[in-house]
Amino acid sequence: MLEIDIAADTELGQRAQEAVKQYLRQHGEEWYRCSDDWPIARSQISGLRQIALNEPRQVAAFAEHQRQKAEAKHKTTKKEERQAELEAEIAFWELIKQLCDGKPPKVPWSLTQARDKALPAELQEERQPPGAKLTKEQQEARKQKQAQRESWLRQWESEHYPVFFQRFCAHYLYEMARRTRSEKGNEGD
Repeated sequence: MLEIDIAADTELGQRAQEAVKQYLRQHGEEWYRCSDDWPIARSQISGLRQIALNEPRQVAAFAEHQRQKAEAKHKTTKKEERQAELEAEIAFWELIKQLCDGKPPKVPWSLTQARDKALPAELQEERQPPGAKLTKEQQEARKQKQAQRESWLRQWESEHYPVFFQRFCAHYLYEMARRTRSEKGNEGD
């Protein structure tokens, strides 16, 4: 568990913060009147955190579902301001998918890439030459290794996804709160 705590405060935390900053550079605004104006609502951020905590393998599917909903709204919206808001929302959910499953060269880092890099050498999949015939013992050993690899992958995801998205969501909420003028009527500051 110490390894996860260290990763949360180093690489995972830094990657999460950078992803939020990059998103906000492209789709955020300098100031917001209130939290209702944010590109992604607190409730959606809360949903993302919950999915990452309870079903880490479903984060990319959740993001895709949210992206599709925003895209459907975008297609039927005529107001330019609302279209821009929906484009920011679509970009957010695309970012989440890329953070989960992105592949190089388009995406220089993703959780999948980090997971695959961390996979122990003894669990890495061996390529069989075309037409190779395995004995029953070799087939059984291969199945056993696949089961061990799958167990390792699930364990890694159940530890790292929640930590990464906890940092990502916290940083998003922090940045949005910092950019939001008082919701108590102090907008003239």
